[in-house]
Order: sequence, then structure tokens, then C-alpha cells
Amino acid sequence: MKVRFRVTLLTLLVGLVVLSVGAVGLAAYVNSHKAARGLGDQILEQTSLRVDQRVDKLLGEATSQTALARRLMQTGQLRAADFPTVVAYLKEALAVSPDMASLYVGLADTGECVGVSRLKGRLTVWQSTRNPAGRLEEREFWADDFPNKPSIFDPTAEPPDIRTRPWFVQAKQNDRGVWTDTFVFLGLEGLHTVFGLTYAAPVYRPDGRLAAVVSADFDLDGLCRFLKGVHVGNDGFAFLTEVQADGRRRVIAHPNAELLLRPVPGKESDRELVPADQVEDDRVRELLRELPPPGELPATDADRRIRFQTTDAAYLAGYQRLTGEDRPRWLICTVLPEREVLGPAYHTTQLTALVTIVALAVAIIISIFVAGQVAKPLETLAKEAAAIGQFRLEGQPVVRSFVVEVDHLGTATEEMKAGLRSFGKYVPTDLVRGLMASGVEAILGGERRTLTLFFSDIAGFTALAETTPEEKLVAHLGDYFGALSAEIVAQGGTVDKYIGDAIMAFWGAPAANPAHAAAACIAALRCQRKLRELRSGWQAAGRPPCPTRIGVHTGEVIVGNIGSAARLNYTAIGDAVNVAARLEGLNKRYGTECLASEETVRQAGAAIAVRPVDWVSVAGRTAAVLVYELLGIAGEVDSKATAVAETYGRALQAYRLRKWDEAQALCRQVLELRPEDGPARVLTARCADYRERPPGEAWDGVHRETTK
Repeated sequence: MKVRFRVTLLTLLVGLVVLSVGAVGLAAYVNSHKAARGLGDQILEQTSLRVDQRVDKLLGEATSQTALARRLMQTGQLRAADFPTVVAYLKEALAVSPDMASLYVGLADTGECVGVSRLKGRLTVWQSTRNPAGRLEEREFWADDFPNKPSIFDPTAEPPDIRTRPWFVQAKQNDRGVWTDTFVFLGLEGLHTVFGLTYAAPVYRPDGRLAAVVSADFDLDGLCRFLKGVHVGNDGFAFLTEVQADGRRRVIAHPNAELLLRPVPGKESDRELVPADQVEDDRVRELLRELPPPGELPATDADRRIRFQTTDAAYLAGYQRLTGEDRPRWLICTVLPEREVLGPAYHTTQLTALVTIVALAVAIIISIFVAGQVAKPLETLAKEAAAIGQFRLEGQPVVRSFVVEVDHLGTATEEMKAGLRSFGKYVPTDLVRGLMASGVEAILGGERRTLTLFFSDIAGFTALAETTPEEKLVAHLGDYFGALSAEIVAQGGTVDKYIGDAIMAFWGAPAANPAHAAAACIAALRCQRKLRELRSGWQAAGRPPCPTRIGVHTGEVIVGNIGSAARLNYTAIGDAVNVAARLEGLNKRYGTECLASEETVRQAGAAIAVRPVDWVSVAGRTAAVLVYELLGIAGEVDSKATAVAETYGRALQAYRLRKWDEAQALCRQVLELRPEDGPARVLTARCADYRERPPGEAWDGVHRETTK
């Protein structure tokens, strides 16, 4: 009993529905993980953006205030040496920039300096001036007491010349605003307890000389407090890393500011920054270890992602440079525990996996049943389809199935193979195989390629056609073409077309063949050998012997799909095709069976035995070609043929040198070895004619053929 394929299909669909649960589960797993990681990336990116905006605001205050003070001094609205006026201005500037730590002005001529700083909510003034003796003196004031009541003044202490300070030197050398690396500030009463960085810019006189350097400082305590309030998930955080000019890295801002400073050995009241690899936060240390070397850091402010592992957990992290121009070499680093991102996805995956396992179990049971009824014949048909795709069309038993549609498909497959076997008799098999493998429709066009062309023709076919009944002639030609085509295909050739009693074939397309010249010559020789084997049987049956002439030439042609968009022929066109056809016709003049051009012989090399026949300019062509007769396959030629080739070659050379008597004598030796030798007879007659009527001075030894 046979069942409609529709019923079988419905059964399969039930199984596929269950299997789709597995696909949905897999999709859910992939999508949940992708969404979770996307959420993690979004959290890290938003955090980096928030921190970047805060840092940009801080740095922008320093650069804008410095630029304003510089502009006022360069335009003469504020005199750098007028310290009381400068202090008043700096106090106002700090009042409108609450995040800034201090503003300073250092004089280029004297090394004197004045600045206003913020300390524990109060403003202080630091001043270094030269006494009448030219010695620098340092004074510190509470802002309200300036300039009359210093809070600190030691006449014996000499402060450093401000012109030697790194921020002054860097601004002077660069002729523009510069950022220093992070350092610990000198606080009130000489305590080194606050860390930050400085932005310094040069101030020039109208004549271009340096007048002063203006600097703005801000400490990083406020930034640490800001980072403490930045929540990255539940347990994530952000921190800032400074990349120094020598490539070293330092952590300069962290939610826990206490991790960044430690007492200076021997000066317990002072503090210094903790080296990056000693920060007591393993997440910071591991992230910094995963960052690329300083020279390989991104040149842009794009946010980059990395994943790292500590002894306790895995983390997702991001890092990016500060945005904007004229910014210090800082990296914003963000850290997020991976479990926070992927935790919900893991729970979803576990539930999906459980459902998928149950569904797969049910699907397997259904599939086992259905496979026995449908899968086996379909697998067989799939193999048949694959073989057809490779143009392997051997006959096979028809695939049978109780499913009506599958049964019909098996029958249709065998019918299609039979049709394709017939189709393969009209076009080159390699070409069809290549087209089917590519899956691309054949289109009009060709390519330039060097091929070896083959033309064969039956001598006296016109008379044969007139005296032989058409039915017998067609049958005989079928045997003839079949024998020669088999030899051509056996040597890798492509049978292009049958032209009446002629065969056109070529080597080197569609499949490339580096030895196409040798293969074509061997095919020509074996075609003649095959015909000699068949003639005895044909003649015994009263069938014509079909003496055949063959021409072989190697040259550049256009090969491909030639014709119209509606009907194509895979063939070769070009001068080389015409030469091969003319060489086939030359056999009639020289009484030979196989002639090949000099280029073919050169490329065939030692694979064949040949002898030169003549220098010929074939009809329709001015260029001459040295024509060779194919004597046999290398190693299969007897000594007599070798002697004929050697002697005739000498005769041809004598002929080219106008030594008619010597050429005739050598030709007679050839005829003694082979009385029926056509080239020797032709050359003998030509020498006799030239002895009577010598050619002119322009004669070059080339025979110019005027007929096809």
C-alpha cells in the first residue's frame, strides 16, 4: 500500500515542530547572550561617556581660565608683575571655578611667582619675590590677609626659582599650553598630601619675548569622589589611568581614593602615588595587565572592550582615551562583573536546554519511524542528484518507494539521466560538467588562451558520398567518428564539432592542460593507428577504408561561448584555427597523414618523433611556418623512420641553400628507404623545376600555397 507524500510530509512537520523548539532554544541562548553582552557594552559605554564628560568639564575649566588670564596679560589689561592685582583676579577666577585647586603666574625675567590655592575650603596665597639683595623669599598668606600678614615666612629659606619648575619649562619649550603628569602638590605649611596636575601656558610680550607662564592646577580628590558615586551595575566601577611620556602607567583616580596614596618613606606626613602594579585592587591590576603596550594604544577616543579574569571572577571591561583636543594622556577604564551581565542569560539557557532535551527526545522517536519510510530512498536520490551535478550519468536501478511522490521522483531522475546522456553527445562533456558544477547559466563570451587545434578530414569523401547509400554512409561515419573521438577524448581533448566528414578538436580548454601540444600530437598518431586497425575489417565488409588527413597547430585563440544569446557553441576562433585547417589540407600536397606546425612541435618536445617537411605560407596567410610530419610517439619509431627523417632534413637544408643536385641526391636516398614518401617526391620535383628555372634573388625558400 502506497501513501501520499502529503501524509508523510505532515508527519515530518510534526517532528519538525518539536525540533524547532531546539532551534528556538538555541536562538534564545544566542540572543540572550548577545543581548546581555550588548547591555554590558552599553553600561560600560555610558559610564565611560559620563566620566569623560566630567573630566572634560574639569580640564576645560583649567584651559579656559588659563587662556583668559593669558589673553588679559598679552593685551595689557592685567600686568603679570602687579601681584596684588593678579591675586585679586585669581581669587575671582577660583570663585567661578569651584573644581579648580589653584592658579599661578610665574615671571620669566625674575623667576618670581604668585598664586592662589584652595585648601580645606579656604583660599591661600603663595608668593615668591626677590628682596633688595636679589634673593628669592617665600611667603604664604590666608587670602584675606594678603599682602600684609603672611601666615608662613622663613627669611632663611630660599624657594626654588619658578623658571626651573617642570610646568614652566614645558610651557616655555612647547610655545603652547601643556599638561603635566600627575604629581603631589605642596600644601600649606609644606605638607605634601594632595595630588593633581597642572595646565600651563606661556604669555608673550608684543615683541615676542616670553613674559610669564600662567598655570592652573586641580587636585583629583573631587574626581575620586565623583567616581565613588558612579555605579557600574551593582559591583562595577570606573577609574582613571595616566600614561606617562616614558610609557609607565599610574592610577590617578579611583572610587576608593585611599588606595592611591601611601606615606613617603622617612616622611610619614607626606604622601606619594602608589605604583600601578601595587594598587590594592586586583581588578585594577589585572585590567592594566591586559591593556596593550603604550605604543599600541588606540589613537582615537573609541571605546575598546576586553575581558579579564581575577582569582575570584571574570569581568568585562572597557577603556578609551579622553575625547577632545589638548587633553592629558589618560585612559578611562570601566569594570563590570560578567556574572551581572550573563547571570539572567544563564538561567534562561538552563530552562531552554531542559525544554529542548525533552523536545529532541520526542523528535528522535518520530524521526526514527519516518526515516525508515522516506529517508532511505531520498538519500539514494540525493546521491544520484550529486552524481548528476558532476555529470556522472551511469544507469542505476530506479529508486522505488511506497510514497507516490518519491516513487515518481526516482523514475524522473533516471529519465533525466537518459536525456542528459543524449545531451552530452552534442557538447563537450567537460564543458557540461563545469557548467553544472558552477550552477551558472552559460553566457555569450570568450577568453584569450593558447590551445592546440586539431583538424581531420577523409580523403576522397566527395566521391565516397556519391557512391555510398546515405543510410550506410551515416552508419559508417558513426563508427569512424566514434573511433577517432574516443582517441581524442582519451588524450584529454575536446571534440568541438563534426563538419561533414571533418572533426575539429582542441586541447587546453575548457580544462587547462600544460601539455596540450604533446597530447594533441599523440591523439593524432593514435587516430591513424586506430584507423589502420579498423581498415582490414571495414574492407572485408565492403566498407570504405576512410584514409584520413590530420593537421595540428598551436596558437592563441579566443575560446568560449560563441554565437547568439539564444544559441551558443563552445568553440575556438582565430588565426590559429585557420592554420590548423590549412595544415590538414597540406597533407594532400605532400602525400602525408599528419602535419603539425613548428610551434606545436616545439611545445610537444621529446614526446613525439617528427621530421621537417617544408617552409610553407598557407593560403590566406603571409607569414611562413615550418611544417613537420608526425612520425610516431617517442620510443615507438623504428630506425628506418629515423633514417628517413634525418636524410630528408639534410635534403631540405640543401634545398634552402639552393643546392638542387645535393637536395635531389638526398631525396633519392629517402625514396630508396621509403619509395612512397610524398615529401621526397615533392621536393625532388621542385628541385628539378628550380634547376631549369632558378628562383629570383628574393626567394626565401618558402613555398606559398595559393589554394585551400
